[in-house]
Amino acid sequence: MIRFTCRMGCSNALQEPASCRETIHDERGIARMEHVEALERALAYMEAHLDEEIDLALLASQAGYSLYHFHRLFQDLVGDSLKEYIRKRRLTEAAKELVKTRKPIIDIAFAHGYQSREAFSRAFVQAYGITPAACRKQELHCEIREPMSVNAMLFSAQRASDGLSPLFRKLPERLVAGQVRTFRADGTNLQQIPFFWQEWMRDECWRQLPPGRYANECVGIIFPTETLDFDYLIGFEVDPALPRKPGVSYRRLEPGLFACFTVIGPYTESVQKTWNYIYTRWLPVSDYQHGGREDIELYLERQGEKITELMIPVELRS
Repeated sequence: MIRFTCRMGCSNALQEPASCRETIHDERGIARMEHVEALERALAYMEAHLDEEIDLALLASQAGYSLYHFHRLFQDLVGDSLKEYIRKRRLTEAAKELVKTRKPIIDIAFAHGYQSREAFSRAFVQAYGITPAACRKQELHCEIREPMSVNAMLFSAQRASDGLSPLFRKLPERLVAGQVRTFRADGTNLQQIPFFWQEWMRDECWRQLPPGRYANECVGIIFPTETLDFDYLIGFEVDPALPRKPGVSYRRLEPGLFACFTVIGPYTESVQKTWNYIYTRWLPVSDYQHGGREDIELYLERQGEKITELMIPVELRS
């Protein structure tokens, strides 16, 4: 996908994020290089043996740690315990099989460590808010935990330990077009919005929109209200001079100052956790308050790494 500066009409280029491998912390922080290399080996081993019984003590020993210390290191850097990471990875791979194959659901459940279809269904509904049968019928690609790259792992740990520093950009007025749905900020939105994206991709909804101003753009925009309900638009920026197409939602974005956060890692998980960080940790102690307008998400890949730019409208506190 194209760069943020082209998509949103920003005059200044975003800085390329430094390699997360350069972020090596001391005893008070996250990781040393030997920790990173040990975790890299452990992640590769788990991926190679995901459909087998994994001996966690052996895994820790091969990484050069006791199980106790390795578990703490893994959870600090990844955000999940070893068992939880493996469970989420297996659920993600099971979800892929539901859509990509016609294997019986019970066979998929057994292959990924569940002893019954009922146990698999309970775990699936808890993770995705939808049954395995419904996931297959709707051809939804559920991804609760994709393989964790080292850069994403260190980004997650840096967010938790040191925090993230935004870049500030003044964005001009823009017109966006797309599909809009209303969600409620009660926790259900965390499951429903990813499904909205899946349907957008599955049905190739972008073909119904007018041409975008820039090639290959993709944005998600959150329009707040005075209640828990909010509108969420998936689409891209369009030329205001073009005629309006029926059945397409158009929204005008006001100019203003935005704090821009670069997110590395699996889209759904990293985006949700970073929004939580922005609103619960960064904004309350910053010199800024929310500008009362839309929050913006831009999605792209850079050198094979999934990267998102999260932009929150801000204004200096009075």
